[in-house]
Amino acid sequence: MNNKNKRFLIALLRFHGDIVLTIPMISEIKRNFPNAVIDFLVYEGTGAILHDDPRINNILEANYSSKSNFLMRIVKEIKLLRELKSSNYDYGVFLTTQWRMALMARCLGKAKTAGVDDTKRKKSGWVDSFSAIFPEAGKKHIIERNLSSLEVLDLEVNFNRIESKIYISKNTVDSVKELIKDYSIGKKYCVLHPVSRREVKQWKKEYFVEVIDYFSNKGFKVVMSSGPDISEITYLNEIESMCKTKLINLGGKTSLIQLAELIKNAHFFIALDSVASHLGAAVGARGLALFGPSKVENWKPWSKDISVISRSNTEEQCSLHGHLEGKRKQCLCYISSQRVINEIGKLIN
Repeated sequence: MNNKNKRFLIALLRFHGDIVLTIPMISEIKRNFPNAVIDFLVYEGTGAILHDDPRINNILEANYSSKSNFLMRIVKEIKLLRELKSSNYDYGVFLTTQWRMALMARCLGKAKTAGVDDTKRKKSGWVDSFSAIFPEAGKKHIIERNLSSLEVLDLEVNFNRIESKIYISKNTVDSVKELIKDYSIGKKYCVLHPVSRREVKQWKKEYFVEVIDYFSNKGFKVVMSSGPDISEITYLNEIESMCKTKLINLGGKTSLIQLAELIKNAHFFIALDSVASHLGAAVGARGLALFGPSKVENWKPWSKDISVISRSNTEEQCSLHGHLEGKRKQCLCYISSQRVINEIGKLIN
């Protein structure tokens, strides 16, 4: 295949965890075109996990539609569209279905572009904006869906050897070593990331408390982590206040790439259906992910070293959430703390 410096744009306007699941695309693009120049287009702040990756040329950022006034959004969007138009991309991959993606694809001119199929995007305004349309995940994993976008652009994709490794720089490694030293974490520690962006994916605080106290009494330093959002930090503080044992609360004190390095060196981690579980998979850590409403076949961590507790659809109706509609009734209350303790016991023994 021609090894000319092809220019790629990967556009994904969603959350941090979704960004982690695009990493195998970088490996496949580089396998096809070793000298490829790869740019990402993401929501503001969500590309932080990619900052240490030397294979990425540039990370462009788009505004969240709801985070600025209408006039400011228009001005910034026009500026972004002009930048895309002048970048001379050879390929553009658009992994989410916002209508603005169709306009962005049209701005790439002669580039070969791929857009995702969607039941609400069947008309020409969407379909004709791209050179090719690739299928939604169906029963496949989102990583496989993402890679299929390259297939429709005539790249060769090796689905039998998917590489999802996160690049972590020496500076990040050193900063985490300092963090471990400063908080006297030591070597025998585990990481719990008890927060998710969506409330329906949360687990009971008292269950986390029981798990924390159990492993603390087993001699583990339990480290809790969260993002910088004040609601997440408050949530961790509430859990800490309920514990009988001492833990290390790093809520809001690590970047995502630092969290990845922290999880990498832990004996194990426990996370919800959130970015932390995907980070654990990408660094080869052992751990456990707790699932509620999400389709586990689409969103489970891409790793054989991570166990998943998910619904079998035979659980008794939850007294707190069973009366609610839609995904809100598919809570995590069916998972007991003892079940989590038992699953971790299988992993570490």
